[in-house]
Amino acid sequence: MKTSGVPDSQVGNLENSILSGIRWNLVLSFAGQFCNIGITLVLSRLLDPTDFGMLAAALAVVVVIESFGSLGGTAALTQRSSISDQFYTAVFIVGGVLAILMILVIGGLSPFLSAFYGKPDLQKIFLVLSLSIPFQFLETFPLAELQRRLAFERIASTTFFTIIIAGGISLYLAYEGYGWIALVVRLLLLQILRTLSFCFLAWPKFHFVFGKKEIRELLHFGIPQSFSQFISLFGRRVDDILIGKFMGTGILGIYSLAYGLYTWPIANIKGRISQVAFAALAKVNTDRDAMADYYLKVVSLATLIGYPAIFGFASVCDLAVPVVMGEKWLPAVNVLRILGIASLFEICMFPGAIYQATARTRTFLKATILARVTTIIGILAGLYFGLTGIAVSIVITSFISLFIYNYFVRKLISVTNVMLFQIMLKNGIFSVLMFAVILLFRFASQGYFSSVTELVLSLMLGVVSYGLLMKRFRPELLRKNSIG
Repeated sequence: MKTSGVPDSQVGNLENSILSGIRWNLVLSFAGQFCNIGITLVLSRLLDPTDFGMLAAALAVVVVIESFGSLGGTAALTQRSSISDQFYTAVFIVGGVLAILMILVIGGLSPFLSAFYGKPDLQKIFLVLSLSIPFQFLETFPLAELQRRLAFERIASTTFFTIIIAGGISLYLAYEGYGWIALVVRLLLLQILRTLSFCFLAWPKFHFVFGKKEIRELLHFGIPQSFSQFISLFGRRVDDILIGKFMGTGILGIYSLAYGLYTWPIANIKGRISQVAFAALAKVNTDRDAMADYYLKVVSLATLIGYPAIFGFASVCDLAVPVVMGEKWLPAVNVLRILGIASLFEICMFPGAIYQATARTRTFLKATILARVTTIIGILAGLYFGLTGIAVSIVITSFISLFIYNYFVRKLISVTNVMLFQIMLKNGIFSVLMFAVILLFRFASQGYFSSVTELVLSLMLGVVSYGLLMKRFRPELLRKNSIG
């Protein structure tokens, strides 16, 4: 059948591009992120929670300020069917000016922010982190070019090698006793090496041609985009700011690492899939039926990959935390289990891919404002009850946000709440069964194995049981180019 506005051949080629891009992006990204999380876990043994808390306190402010950095430059370049020299120049001028302003703002606020937390060393962290801003600005151009080519395997492979190099250096610094410096250097090196590699691979050729019209177009697209990012990031980081201020950087370190592990499936499964989906959907942004079909397939794929990771980690986190990270991180176990429930909802939301692909960033801004205001209210209410209260508030607000975002998505494509929950239940049942198998094994084997052996066997059993369930009940998913 021919969908409106887009030939069947183009739709078929696009779907192959989406699936190929997602497959390569996920494989290489998983390799990189498994290394990344492995490095983080080793660092957690070498460093104290306070070191992680210092970095989290600084990042809570820096990433919010940096949300205005490119004014949606990468998305604006990726979304356009053709790019003129004038538009490249507009992105360069606006992005460059904003990068300079951000460096000045962070530098100027750093003494006041360190005083706010009561940690003088934070001023140094703020200044070092600001050094990454020029590289973030430069990365806008080659990253957009690679996304336009759907060259996600290059993006993922480059990121993989930068993770290894930066992680190795940070491990050495941590081993030598440099504390939070190892964590800050790791982030800075990741950005520098990634940017330089991308620039070498795909710096676009363009001439500087000034155009007021293109600057206005960029601002029209980018201002709502940046406000959406600002509100989204502030909603995600306000808990770090409040915990760092009122509970101290030690408690913040425990919470931030737990939150980082909770967001791993969101950032590295949902995030990678969304990156591919946005670039591909931008090519058929006039065909709402095709977009709805792809959107549901993307949600299905995210749950099939994300849910087993979420349920699997929940079943063994009480073993994994002391074995891998050490006894000092045990307070993170309960927080991890609670936040895992929130990730079941978070991983099903892809509104940004739809609204960026159709250049409806103002509508996305409205959705983000509602969702993040809800999150902030929930966190403020949960703060009184400590880390557990904050974690529970994130679960509740994530569930509410699912309805908020999908309300706005339905304005563009025919995707109902019932459709989403059908996918969640249909794909989630296999992860629940895997979860039950692991718990039964752990209950039956109590006292027979050491903690390390029990952890390894539980993980192996989870992988095998989920694979067998997929092979028995959803064999079509194992075929090439099938995610329906």
